[in-house]
Amino acid sequence: MLGVNQDSVDDLAQETFMIAFRELDRFDRARDFGKWLRGIALNEVRNESRKSARRGRILNDEVTQHLMAVLESDQAAKHFEEGEFRALRDCIASLPENCRLLITGRYFDEWNSTILADKFEMSATAVRLTLMRIRRQLKICIEERLPNA
Repeated sequence: MLGVNQDSVDDLAQETFMIAFRELDRFDRARDFGKWLRGIALNEVRNESRKSARRGRILNDEVTQHLMAVLESDQAAKHFEEGEFRALRDCIASLPENCRLLITGRYFDEWNSTILADKFEMSATAVRLTLMRIRRQLKICIEERLPNA
């Protein structure tokens, strides 16, 4: 929705959810949860926009800037619910230990695939493929746990 390349949407969404999961204890329950989550997503897209010259995840920076402004003005309709985070937390907990460690290393410790490859004695390509499979597994798990997914 914010002008992110289709190939990178899942990665950015996953990064948003992982940041939110990591910061969940800081969330003020009196605030709007969906707005808080959208704010995290906006910050992630902003960061990608700054890096777009290097990685090319943003399709068109002007379109992305406009869409972020629309989202910030509360014109966006989609709201996320706390149940999604509970499902994510439960799904991560159900992963095998090595998968949990990879996810933790990537999204909590923010290690790139090269660092993870060294730590897990894998190739960087194998790390990226494994993370892709884990994200797919988490997506399926979350969809199974949420009634309206």
